[in-house]
Formats: sequence, C-alpha cells, structure tokens
Amino acid sequence: MCDIHLNHGNLLESIWIWAGITAEHRQKVAELLSMMASLRPQSSERKLKWVVIRRQLLQELNLAEATVNRLQTVGLRFCGAVDQALPRLRGALPADKPTRKALDELSDLFSYLRIWRIEKHVYIDPLMPPTENYHRDLFFQIYLGKESHPGALTEGALLAVGGRYDYLLHQMWNHEFKTNPPGAVGTSLALETIIQHSPVDFKPIRNEATTSILVCSRGGGGLLIERMELVAELWEENIKAELVPVPDPSFTEQYEYASEHEIKCLVIITDMGVSQTGFVKVRHLDLKKEKEVQREDLVYQSELFFARLLWRLMKQTMYSLLPEFATKEFFAALGFVVL
Repeated sequence: MCDIHLNHGNLLESIWIWAGITAEHRQKVAELLSMMASLRPQSSERKLKWVVIRRQLLQELNLAEATVNRLQTVGLRFCGAVDQALPRLRGALPADKPTRKALDELSDLFSYLRIWRIEKHVYIDPLMPPTENYHRDLFFQIYLGKESHPGALTEGALLAVGGRYDYLLHQMWNHEFKTNPPGAVGTSLALETIIQHSPVDFKPIRNEATTSILVCSRGGGGLLIERMELVAELWEENIKAELVPVPDPSFTEQYEYASEHEIKCLVIITDMGVSQTGFVKVRHLDLKKEKEVQREDLVYQSELFFARLLWRLMKQTMYSLLPEFATKEFFAALGFVVL
C-alpha cells in the first residue's frame, strides 16, 4: 500500500505568509520540514519528528515562537485526509485568487482519483516542499506505506515524485509562437525501490493481450467524468482502455489520438446517450463497423462485437491467401468457433 502526499505551490506560499515565514528563511525551513515529508500526516512518528524540527526552528533559525506555533498548527490541523484538510484550509486561509486556485485544483484532483478508486491513503500536506523548484502548481510524492512492510526499516521509502511544471515550460517557450504553451506534468519513479518491494508473484493488473479501447466523447462539454468512469469500469474487467487526457477534446482530436497510438477500437459516448437512452457506440476503425450497445452490457457486447469483426477479418484474409482451404470446417478443425 502506498501513501500519496499532495501539495500545491500556491498553497505552500499561502502557508508561508500565514505563518509569518520570511523569504530569507523559507529555504532553510523547507529543508527542515522535508525531514518529515515521508511520514504520514497525524501519525505518531510524525508528531515525534516534529519535536526535533521545532527545536531546530527555534534554536538554529531563531524563529519567533509564535511563528513556529503557527507552523505546528498547520501540521496538526491542516495536514491529513483530503476530506478533512480541505475544509479547514478554506476556513483558515485568506480567500485570495492564488489560494482559491490551489484548493480548487487539489479538490478536482482528488475527485479524479476517487473516480479511479485511488482515494485511499491520499493526504494533503501543506508543509511538504517540492523536490524541484519548478513545481509551482500541483505536486506529489508517493511513499511506501506502513501496511506494505510493517516494522521494516524501509517504511516511508520514496517511490515516486512529480508535479506540474508549466512555469518552466512558460520560461522556455518561444514567444514568437502565436499559441500558448501547453500544460506539462512529469513523474520520476524509483524503479529499483519499486522492484525491490514488489511481491514475487507480481503480475500486471491489466491484460496486455486484449484489444486497446479509446473512450471518446461527442458533445456534452467533453464528458470528462463519464469518460473516466467508463475507463475505470473497463480496467476492472482487465480491458486496456484510455482516454484523451484533456477536458473537452474535439472528435477529430480523439481520432488523431487513436491513430497516433494505434488504437483501432473506440467506445463513443454522447450527452444524450449517457443521460437518456443509456446507449454507447462501439466502433472499429479499420473494419469501419459500428454497433450501438447498452451501457451496462458494454463489456460483454463490445468483446462479442470485436470478436466477430476479427473473425470476419481473418476469414477475408484466409480466403484471399488460401481460398481452397478457407472453409468453416477448416476453421472448426483449428478450434475456432464460427460466429
């Protein structure tokens, strides 16, 4: 089990101001606070570590006791499970635009994680500094949780870090281009650590041999939530599925994405289909075939639909290569079911 720690550059800036940490002290304070970044918020281990950090803040950096008390308040009240921490942060911090943006983006991110069933062991940690100074928006750190190896010396091992680096991209962008630079996010994985702590019988969650499906939308403002929900359902059935990772892609953009990633099978949802008829469309790009199926029967019907299409394609290929042998009896002898 992993612990996911979230923060936002604007939120950290707001915490610095709220606690009274001046610009000259922020780097040193951040270095001290990073000593407890791997520890789960509100855990007994973190509270013990805070005693050491508090002493260093007072004695080595000569911070005012009132300032250190405010930092301690952040650690005790504003770090923790997202559903608890967000309301407390909204109530305590000024409602200026950067802070609202940070809290709204953290809330949105958590709602997306919840759709994909990743809401457990996700924490907001406003005292967590970024590992890279160009992470000015959302950033995260993922640690090995206690439940994975109770009592082991490697509890809290860093598995991954990442975040948005739009700021860096904006700095490097050629302003001669008429378009704005795109958003950017990156991740660094500690592969050796991940492999070291993976179970011996570890297997991929999704079946790599199955057909890849792109979940698309037509109209309805992009239907991002609905696309994510459908992708999650397909994952649960061990079906490879993905979506174009933008809120409202055009149908042309989605077709181009499928072509670039060599995805031949589309599941298309519409606002009317989701809310009224309960139907979605299943389409195979190469075979140019399409079928409308019930939303709740999507997995079974799509697998049957694609199996039939592949059967037809195989028959056509065999007829063209070996017309004298490509009979129903021939395929039956090979163990194929004639659909």
